[in-house]
Parts: sequence; C-alpha cells; structure tokens
Amino acid sequence: MERCPICRAVLNGADTCRRCRAELGSAMAAERTAQQLEGLAMHRLAAGDRAGAAGLLRRAILLHRTPTALALYDVVAERDAQRASSVDT
Repeated sequence: MERCPICRAVLNGADTCRRCRAELGSAMAAERTAQQLEGLAMHRLAAGDRAGAAGLLRRAILLHRTPTALALYDVVAERDAQRASSVDT
C-alpha cells in the first residue's frame, strides 16, 4: 500500500497514516496475504495444478483485487472453460 485509502497521503511503511492517523495495519496485512496467495497460485499453476491455483486466486482477489490476480484467474478460468466445452462437443 503506497497511499492511505482515507486521505491519500503517501505512506512511509508505518501501520498508521502520518496525516490522518488512520490505523492501517489490518489493511496492510490483508494486502500482504493477497500477494503471498498470488505467488502460491503462480507456483501451483506452473506445477499444473489449475484447481489449486484457481482457489488461491479467488482468495487473493477477495482480500485485495489486483490486475495480476484477475489476469491469472482469467487464464485459469478460460482454460477450464475450453476444456469443458471440448468435453461437451
């Protein structure tokens, strides 16, 4: 998190905003957890575990919606949809 979500002040890494004194520790922890889940999902995807990657990405997106997590989830979901449509035909 680079800016305070309340007052938009630049953050210096502290858990409290220097300008508005908002307590941001929980939000920062959720963002870090989401980043870790994205990393784990990339490893699962590289290992061929699409279902595991999809589950981790869903959790990451719920915590902190990022373009990277959304793009990875689209890749996993698109391949699963292609596989399902090829089975139906």
